[in-house]
Amino acid sequence: MKKLFFSLLLCMFSICSVAQDSTKVDSDPRDLDFNHNQLKGQWYTSLTLQLSSSNAENEDQFIRQIHTQDNGEFEIGIQGGYFIKDFFMVGVEYSYNSKNKNEVYTANDVRTQLKSISHGHYIAPFIRNYIPLSASRRFSIFNQTALQIGMGRSLQKTEANGETTKVLTDRVTMGIGIQPGLAAFIKDGFAFEASVGLLGLEMDHQKSITNYTEESKRTDFDLNFRVNLLQIRLAVAYYF
Repeated sequence: MKKLFFSLLLCMFSICSVAQDSTKVDSDPRDLDFNHNQLKGQWYTSLTLQLSSSNAENEDQFIRQIHTQDNGEFEIGIQGGYFIKDFFMVGVEYSYNSKNKNEVYTANDVRTQLKSISHGHYIAPFIRNYIPLSASRRFSIFNQTALQIGMGRSLQKTEANGETTKVLTDRVTMGIGIQPGLAAFIKDGFAFEASVGLLGLEMDHQKSITNYTEESKRTDFDLNFRVNLLQIRLAVAYYF
């Protein structure tokens, strides 16, 4: 009888141990805790990549008739930051942008071939604050304010009416922007982020030389308050 009792007790203990181990292994991902990811002393890095392409043939664009069009844009950005207090981070972003155009069109009965290429480098110190949306902090909304400084160069070649025009432009930009967004953690330390520009003030100074002889300068100031849902910025982030 004692042997039977001890055997049943041993079986019950074994079953409980296996159940506990299974619970640990198969825990519900929704119960994970992300509270430490946005606390003072944490580091942050993220990567963004944007690609766009536009191709057209024999398209009527109201003010001109496109015969062929092959345009493209590439942009990559890297961010790094440090939480100086809970839910508040300071950091800096570096980004590189490249654009190219190759178009043949007719406007005002003039057939024109346009080719251009441009590139730019940008540095943007920023601050960012977070507001958690749940106790586990899996989802958080954030607001990022950045001061961006950039330099770039473009070369444009236009052929029309048997004449060729080349314009070399150097550009300096400076601006302040507000960028709200959402961070969603997929596992501990890793998150997807989506943000969109909301408010911006920008100064753009250009210096151009036409056919290597004629020089011109232009400075523009732009204040905008608009949301473009077609230009949502996506990033993969790591908190550590």
